[in-house]
Amino acid sequence: MPSTLSTAIIAALATGTLAREDVFPVTKPDFRYQEFSKLNRVQQKAATDQLDYTAITWNALGLADVERKGWDYLTTDQQIGATQVGFTKESWDCFIDHYSSAYWAELVANNKASQYMRLGWSQQSWEGEGDHPTTEGKWWDQLSEDEKKAANSLCYFKKNWNSEDMNPNDSYFPFKFPEFRYQPWNELSLSMQNTAIGMMNYTEDLWNDLGTHVAEKNTFLNLDSVTREGAMELGFYTHNWDCFINHYQAYYWSSFHSDLLVAVETLGWSEASWTNDMQSPPLSESKYWADLSPEEKAAATRLCYFEETWDTNEYPTLEDFDISTAVTPDGPLPQDINLNIYETTGYAGRSPGMVAAGQYIYNTNASYRTVVSSTVLGVVALAGAFFFA
Repeated sequence: MPSTLSTAIIAALATGTLAREDVFPVTKPDFRYQEFSKLNRVQQKAATDQLDYTAITWNALGLADVERKGWDYLTTDQQIGATQVGFTKESWDCFIDHYSSAYWAELVANNKASQYMRLGWSQQSWEGEGDHPTTEGKWWDQLSEDEKKAANSLCYFKKNWNSEDMNPNDSYFPFKFPEFRYQPWNELSLSMQNTAIGMMNYTEDLWNDLGTHVAEKNTFLNLDSVTREGAMELGFYTHNWDCFINHYQAYYWSSFHSDLLVAVETLGWSEASWTNDMQSPPLSESKYWADLSPEEKAAATRLCYFEETWDTNEYPTLEDFDISTAVTPDGPLPQDINLNIYETTGYAGRSPGMVAAGQYIYNTNASYRTVVSSTVLGVVALAGAFFFA
């Protein structure tokens, strides 16, 4: 059996991550791809006060409203704030806006239209008179080499193309756990209740019966603007909504890639059964959590299910279970969840062999699981003694 280190190298070679380097026309603003907490005080103040970032919208790439504006469309105050954070007009327009605010004629004049054409765009589709190209629905690793080079010319690379999540997450779930969503209505603050009612059209019953609200049947980016703004005020963003609330049920099959594809296929889904209601669902859909195999539990975990939300034929009611110790980082470690199914794909944006900052791994010669720090993991990975599961 290969070591974790060798497996990671094989996976990197297979995905081409060791074979190419990103080349950009503008110096990359590395600070933009650091967690909000790692910015200095001046940067944090400018980002929040003048650019209306929050820690969540900074850490979730591409989520903030300001990032959908070119430099010339920013107010003077926003331009000053962006400068204080560390941006220049050139780095903002390329790495943040990707020239998407420009008219087609401006793209032609600035030699950017040809790059977008390599990604499948035309003047008609750019101006809303045609369908978006298929590249808009692809993850980075699904792009061809020529498409990646074109994307690099527009200051895209894997992290911002995939809108990766930098929000701190020390749980075994793929994204930050929205604990507030599993609190009964009467335990929410008055301000949260007002937001849920006024902006998201929740009622007490809709809140307490998970999955009954029509909004929860949609992806975050397909919510109407008011509902999405309300969701963000509560603490949701693209990744934790799509995973914990929608469980990717509104995704097209073609959107499944890497660890997400491993997860749905491990649960027995195929393109035919996912897209055709006439096909019988996989057997996993009729199993209780305790009856799922360790691999199926790992797949369900990647879709942000846990025992209380999986074990129901109808919508789970919040009064039915106590979430306080079930799935939070302070709670017990999950039992019989074999995350090793993601050994070659990685797990929710983490590199192959990496599960989280505190690695959930197990000794193949022991019957217990433990958590070790990433420093310790580096040592045991080199020794080839441990494999993450």
